[in-house]
Order: sequence, then C-alpha cells, then structure tokens
Amino acid sequence: MAAQLSGKSVLGVLNGLSRRMYFDDDSMTDEFLKEQVEFGGSAEEFSALLRRYESILSSIAAAHMEFTQLQAFLSSQTKKRENPLSEDDVPVFQKFWKSQRSKIHDTLVRRSCSDGRLADLSWRIDVKSKARHVDQINQPTAIVEMEIDQSAAKGREILRFEMDEQHTKDMLQHITDIQTQIDKFTK
Repeated sequence: MAAQLSGKSVLGVLNGLSRRMYFDDDSMTDEFLKEQVEFGGSAEEFSALLRRYESILSSIAAAHMEFTQLQAFLSSQTKKRENPLSEDDVPVFQKFWKSQRSKIHDTLVRRSCSDGRLADLSWRIDVKSKARHVDQINQPTAIVEMEIDQSAAKGREILRFEMDEQHTKDMLQHITDIQTQIDKFTK
C-alpha cells in the first residue's frame, strides 16, 4: 500500500494528518487527503494507510522522540509482520518529524494544561491621596495585572487587583513556599 505513494505524497499525508490531529484542522478529511496525493488504491486501502500513519505519528508525538529514538522506532516499524512501514517511508517520517517536532510538542503541552498559565505580569506602586479613612492616605499599594492564557477557545483573561503592604508580604511568603516545594522536587 505505502509503496503506491511517493515520498512527496507521504510527506503531504503526514502534514495533513498532523494538521487534523494536532492543529484541529477539520478540512483534512480522508477524502481530501486521498485527492491531494492522488492515491491509486481503494478508499479502504487509503483509510488503512492513514490509520497506520496516525498510529505511528501518535506514538512518535506522545514520546516526543529524539532523532535516535525515532530511527530505532521506525526501524522496528519496518520489521513488523503485519502492515510494515516501507523503507522508503522512513526518511520521509524523519524529515517530517525534524520540521514539526517542536510545533506538535507545543500543541500537546498546551492541550495538557487544564488551567490557565501566566502569560504576562505587570505592576506599579500607587500612593493613595483619597480614602474614606485618614490612616489610609499616603499608604502605598501595589496595583497588579496578570494576563492568564486560557485554552485556545477561551483566549486570554486579564486579572487586576490591589495589594497593601501586608497582602504583598503574605503573597511573597506564599511564592517563597511554592519555590521551596519546587526546589525539593527538582533536587
């Protein structure tokens, strides 16, 4: 089956599959890919080929394979009894993975984050010149703005708040505690 596709066509199929699997491009249907690469076999044969390539691509992406791991993995795929990968496809997979590895990895990392991530942090110090109580006048406060990067569907959220001196000390203590815990696990 795979021998019916040229190296350029295999690369086209891999690019189309990656767009569908990792970049949510629904236009990359089986029929569209079959048309684009001018596959000579039946729809069932092409569908089986796509499933095979998807399986290999999923394994490579899930393991975030380095080049030597990729070579060993693809070599093992050529030696399978059922539905082996052709020797001609190996350099195409290697070329594809070399160019797409970081993009696919970034997408998988982004998808795996369940909550938002801090995208930007800015702050300034203000001194109150008006207040309900006299003791609050001329007290410095920190104005903090955090930009939280939510999932692709939600976009970014901006969180703004004020902190007086005590709240700032409390927050710094919490951050120190977090850093201490992270240091414990990274040693």
